[in-house]
Amino acid sequence: MHYLDLSLSVQFGLIGLIVVLGAGISMRTVMYFRHEAAGVPSLYPVSWNGSQRRVLERLRLLIGLGLAALWADYVFAIPSVPPAWPLKCLDVIALACMLSASYAWAVLLAARNWRAFEAVPRSFLLIIALLMLWWGTAFSAIGWMLAEASTPVPFRVFPRAPMRLW
Repeated sequence: MHYLDLSLSVQFGLIGLIVVLGAGISMRTVMYFRHEAAGVPSLYPVSWNGSQRRVLERLRLLIGLGLAALWADYVFAIPSVPPAWPLKCLDVIALACMLSASYAWAVLLAARNWRAFEAVPRSFLLIIALLMLWWGTAFSAIGWMLAEASTPVPFRVFPRAPMRLW
């Protein structure tokens, strides 16, 4: 990251954010694989049946596949950002958004005790609805940001004159 127009504290803040998110993803991933290797089962509410548990597990897998597609889009979109882009540190902001979504997925994968939701009636539908809403919003926002970043700045033959209000 080499931005001369940003203050040193902002640069250190962005670098610190990326380091913290990367460390969080690493810790959650290690926790997940450690639990899987030890054979620690997930604790689901008693009211959930086997098919509901499988739906949640497949939803977590589907979110991971969606994240993989977003990472591929990030890798191809960010290098094509025009140098005259109005937001100078878009690549760092996009990286922080991608790392945040990856950390949230790692938290979702590493979650082992779902019994806290047993007190909520119809907890399965509520959890699935909230997960779909949150992940749909996150994927849409990140995808929109990457799509806007990769579109070229329009070439204008005649510069736009500022609009005057009389």
